[in-house]
Amino acid sequence: GSRECAGEVIGFGTQVIGYVEPLQATLECHYDGYVAAMASGDIMQAALNILLRNSILLSGVNLQTAHEKCAESVDFMYERKMLIFMIQMQCTLRSIFKLTGIDEKPKYESAEGENILTTNSSVMTSSYFQEAYTSFMFRLYDDTKHYTEKYLACAVNTWANLFLTHALHAFNMGLISFWLARKSREGQQQQWLERGKRSKLALKKWAESSQWTFENKWYLLEAEELYCNNDFDTAKMCYEKAISSAKDHK
Repeated sequence: GSRECAGEVIGFGTQVIGYVEPLQATLECHYDGYVAAMASGDIMQAALNILLRNSILLSGVNLQTAHEKCAESVDFMYERKMLIFMIQMQCTLRSIFKLTGIDEKPKYESAEGENILTTNSSVMTSSYFQEAYTSFMFRLYDDTKHYTEKYLACAVNTWANLFLTHALHAFNMGLISFWLARKSREGQQQQWLERGKRSKLALKKWAESSQWTFENKWYLLEAEELYCNNDFDTAKMCYEKAISSAKDHK
């Protein structure tokens, strides 16, 4: 019946709506999806709604809030033996630890989990993305390049392009690619520039349907490309547009 499928419908519907409506509001619908799934006894869809809420990092919440929500999610999945979902959340939590200076590892690490990290394409994609992202945030060139290449090799095998995590990855891969283009040797610059451009075009397309969530990110990638091309004056204008758009849509 419709109630039995409510958690699934809300979960996937929320992800699609997130490309149109303000992300800060739409992601809260995943709580409704979680409640509906638990009410019908569908633990899988309840866990999926929790996992999909992982896109909170794209909505600009502070890291303390993200830490609390991710830690709660890891506990939920551990208690219900949902190992793959749990490990994906651990990847995000591990990044949050690094960014906030917490010197510890997520709970419930195990040999079985380590095996999944090296064999499951979806988990590997999450893991490599988080490693690339944190390496970039600390401006570690070699690690950023290494994990970005690993991520790109895995990402071609994943299918969830309508999930908001796909947009989170595209945006950050754009930032990373333009930075790598500036830092790489001349023979390697063009490939990173092209990857950055692909991300920028994706953000431009999404900004047409949701200025609130994507416009500032598109302007930022536009500015990064212009900076790479030494068009500093126009880049400055785009950086300012990105800041202004972010303030208008927070």
